[in-house]
Amino acid sequence: DAPRVDRLKKTQPLDRAKRSEKEAAPKTSARGLPWFQEIFNEDYTRTTPFATPQFTEIETQLIERSLNPTQESDILDLGCGNGRHALALAARGYRVTGYELSLPFMIQAAEAAQKRKLNVNFVRGDLREMDFEASFDAAYCMGTTFGYFDDETNRSVIQSVFRALRDGGRFFLEVANRDYLIKDLPARIWWEGEGCVVLEEVDFNYFTSRVESKRSVVFDDGRHVEYEISLRAYSLHELGKILHHAGFRVLEVSGNVHHRCRF
Repeated sequence: DAPRVDRLKKTQPLDRAKRSEKEAAPKTSARGLPWFQEIFNEDYTRTTPFATPQFTEIETQLIERSLNPTQESDILDLGCGNGRHALALAARGYRVTGYELSLPFMIQAAEAAQKRKLNVNFVRGDLREMDFEASFDAAYCMGTTFGYFDDETNRSVIQSVFRALRDGGRFFLEVANRDYLIKDLPARIWWEGEGCVVLEEVDFNYFTSRVESKRSVVFDDGRHVEYEISLRAYSLHELGKILHHAGFRVLEVSGNVHHRCRF
């Protein structure tokens, strides 16, 4: 899903109901770190062969058309990774700030910006600790960047995004669609990356609505890496409630990057 929403000028406070069940916490590594602090490094980008320049261009066009920014707009890229979209928007003349927790990704993004002579402000930070106040005209969050945390923390992240936007600002959010996933979620899948082969075993927890994956990667230099991924998948009505309670108004929903406004 790729809902696009705008910031309302007046909001109502969020009333949080008591949770009847304990919500699932993100998986942790052997070193006690959340999985998303372990896997997002130089090796991870080798496992995502689909992130071609051509596909990045398609995604960037959808972001641009949905946010409808001006050349004076300040745009926030949440979980910018290695800067694919931030650099593409900067090349179009927009003022972009990339927000990312992974230091290896930040280094990759900064080096790419310097190589292409593009001006992007990269800020290292955790989505759970974001404290921008009415600093941006637009924001976007691509890939499976949203949904790492437990439900309450995920809601808090959306509220932080709302606070980061100026009045009338727009937010573009891409997520894994729960209702689509559960219809045909493969138990096992494999693909070839850049100098590696990836095998992923997938399970869906219907109580927590989390996709639990065990990924095994064999690199051409003989290394074998294994890690677990846990992602909260939201249905459209769940996501709509979260956004509405944060103060947003949903403007449009798309089911695919190739078909804007068709869900």
